[in-house]
Amino acid sequence: MFPRSCLCSVLLLLALSIPFELYSGQQLFSADGYRMARYRAPLPDAPPAGQRISTGELAELIAREKPLLIDVQAVTVRPETKEFGISWLPGKERWHIPGSIWLPNVGYGRLEPGMLAYLQGNLQRLTRGDPSVPLVFYCVVDCWMSWNTVKRAEGLGYRNLYWYPEGSDGWSAAGMALARGQPVPIPDRGLTDSCLTDDEQSFFDSLDGDLSRALVRVQSDSGPNGVMLFFETTECPFCKRMRQGVLSRPELICYFRERFVSVALNLESDMPLTAPDGSQTTQKEYSRRVHRVVRTPTMIFLGTDGAEVYRHTGIIVDHRKLRALADYIGGGFYAHIGFKEFLLQ
Repeated sequence: MFPRSCLCSVLLLLALSIPFELYSGQQLFSADGYRMARYRAPLPDAPPAGQRISTGELAELIAREKPLLIDVQAVTVRPETKEFGISWLPGKERWHIPGSIWLPNVGYGRLEPGMLAYLQGNLQRLTRGDPSVPLVFYCVVDCWMSWNTVKRAEGLGYRNLYWYPEGSDGWSAAGMALARGQPVPIPDRGLTDSCLTDDEQSFFDSLDGDLSRALVRVQSDSGPNGVMLFFETTECPFCKRMRQGVLSRPELICYFRERFVSVALNLESDMPLTAPDGSQTTQKEYSRRVHRVVRTPTMIFLGTDGAEVYRHTGIIVDHRKLRALADYIGGGFYAHIGFKEFLLQ
């Protein structure tokens, strides 16, 4: 008989041979090389540009050259309201390397135009237009956002770049002091102009009942990260409340359109539907037999291969929570922690 220990070894080798990019049906990198998902994961040895730097080397660099320390740790954004405008909404205090400038969320793989302008404007201001000023980018350990930002800074013309992958965790572990951080405020004009045209006022995409078209879009190099299916019924009061509330907010429509193809499906409808694999069915049959949805509203997120990666059942009335859900799925955090834990970060 084939020894069990050998069989286990063979299976382990086979598992390790599967490309990491295929897990959960997510495309981890864009065509131009930015990390697009699972931002908390082991990092490569080499930066995409500039020089990797250790804790000791960073301490020496600070003493010698006083570089600009750019913290790119991500936080939730409070969507714009008439009373308060738009602002950062950290879930907990951020402690970072003393003297750092905190520019949240600039390390995502795809940036909205306003967020890119936020990064460009602050780097221009901090360096006074000098591309040779030394810049150190970091966040926390195993955080791809600092890696992405180094790459993005090179694309913006900055030449003296350093990547500190150990981040604030490594700095603290070495016995170095941390300081309480405050994110650089968002400009009064906000991060984005409206992304909506007259044909895009709805949260949901019109695909003429063809989910395979949604997969074509997310599998393109410049496409969204995945598909979001919103299951409802005609008489569902919680579904109506979401449609009239959070799903009608322009800033959330823009945010989701950047990240997902969103499709509404009626759990009771006999309307024809083309499934992601191209087979013909109805909305009701697909909802009940494929995804076994029994309660509404239910939101199911699909990866680029059409496989389900996460579902949320129940109403969401807080726009901040819905936006956080988009970050949780789009960033691949669901593979490591639960959504409740993510909200506490």
